[in-house]
Amino acid sequence: MLKILAIAPAYRLGITLVFVGVVIALSIAPGIERPGDSIFGWLIFNTATPIQKAMHIVVYATLAVLWMWTLDPIESRVTRIVLTLSLTVGLGAVLEWHQTRVPGRFGTVADVVLNLIGAIAGLIAALILL
Repeated sequence: MLKILAIAPAYRLGITLVFVGVVIALSIAPGIERPGDSIFGWLIFNTATPIQKAMHIVVYATLAVLWMWTLDPIESRVTRIVLTLSLTVGLGAVLEWHQTRVPGRFGTVADVVLNLIGAIAGLIAALILL
């Protein structure tokens, strides 16, 4: 088990929540480019669609690893897995739904599936590495 980076659970939660905040900020940025837009707007408009789709997998895999790391003090492995998948996939589904209400953005079931694939990949990685 890789416990080299064993940090206090409060730090783990803080790191995970900062990452969640970045995911939310990137997901709710309007899709209409305007002068003076933030870096998030620039990233959205200047990233090719296949890369954006691949990033769903990478981002949600990372999020799943972070949640497994954060929830490590929970003794039940099944509980950690269920919580990790619920938090990760739940966030992805809610953000995709929210994007249907953001100007210039749209949420899709395909993106939710990509988020799920990423969450499962991250969960497997966490089970192997942590």
